[in-house]
This record gives sequence, C-alpha cells and structure tokens, in this order.
Amino acid sequence: MTKYIYIYQREKVHSFTRLPNFLFEAPSYKKISNDAKVLYAYILRRTDLSERSGWADGNGRIYLYYPIDEVMELLHCGRQKAIDVLRELARVGLIEIKRQGCGKPNLIYPRVYESDVRE
Repeated sequence: MTKYIYIYQREKVHSFTRLPNFLFEAPSYKKISNDAKVLYAYILRRTDLSERSGWADGNGRIYLYYPIDEVMELLHCGRQKAIDVLRELARVGLIEIKRQGCGKPNLIYPRVYESDVRE
C-alpha cells in the first residue's frame, strides 16, 4: 500500500533556487563541476537581494559578498575546495572577483551568459 505525505506549509514547498539551463547546454559551461553550477545558482539568488539593497558600484554593476565560510557550508566542503569552486566560476567568466584587501571580503560581480546563437 502506498503511503502519502501531506503538505501543510505551502511556503516551504515553494522555496527553491533556479538552476539556469545554459549551465548544462552551452558548450562553454558543460564541463564545469556541478558544485560550481550550484554555487552560481546561489550567487544569482543573492544578486536579487543585492539589487534590492542598492549594492552597485560606480558603474551600476551589482556586486555581492559570499564569504568562504558560507560557500563551505553550502557545498559541504573544505576551505580549499570552496576557493577552487569560486575560481572555477571566475575562470569561465560567470563571476568576477575583486579583492578589497585589508581583511575586507572580496566583492563578487555576477555575470550572465549571452548566447551568440539565435534560437
């Protein structure tokens, strides 16, 4: 006999993070790790919050902070792996990391993929 579980809290059911299809379809991004794809999805999620908070540089580019400790917690990994995943995203051009120095957190500038091919 099948047992069903009923949903009682709708807001929890609708909480999700968007994972863009281009990360799996565009040749430039097919080979990046799944950890990098998940982190990018969470970076995009934070971008909305940064925009609402007015976090933009002098050129109007939105930035955010994503401390290494939070990346480690999200990906359930060590410090070096978290750093490597951020570098992977920077290497393929999905983010730009700007170091601030003096113990300040790095700024992360998310970028969006634009296809050269018209569908």
